[in-house]
Amino acid sequence: MKLEADRIAGLIIAALGLVLLFVIFPFAIEDMDDGSIQPDTLPNAIAAFLVICGVLQAIKRGEQVKRNTQELMMVVLYLVVIATGLFAISRLGFVIVSPFLAFAIMLIFGERRPGWLALGCVGMPAAIWFLVVQVLERPLP
Repeated sequence: MKLEADRIAGLIIAALGLVLLFVIFPFAIEDMDDGSIQPDTLPNAIAAFLVICGVLQAIKRGEQVKRNTQELMMVVLYLVVIATGLFAISRLGFVIVSPFLAFAIMLIFGERRPGWLALGCVGMPAAIWFLVVQVLERPLP
């Protein structure tokens, strides 16, 4: 198997998923007696999914695609917006920052329809807040 960028990325994703499963999550997630599901159920499922997808990416050969500079700059902008949003959430809280973060991400991906923007900026953060705080009874930052 020839090591190409897509295969290297797949191996890195799989390795990070394994680190999450066996190193980070066992120490970072506390067991709780109350609640309908264990707190580590969803994180473990997502980490296992990352491992599976990473291995599949490493096995399957992708087609060679020439990247354009504008796409690369949009990826960099997206990563900067995400990093800034995560920092702002840690300082100001999820409820305040998440609508603005969702709006910025939707604009980066080219969404301009007002209805979808409103749903993404108000509806999705509200749904996340409801599921995490009300249903799962977990605090958000």
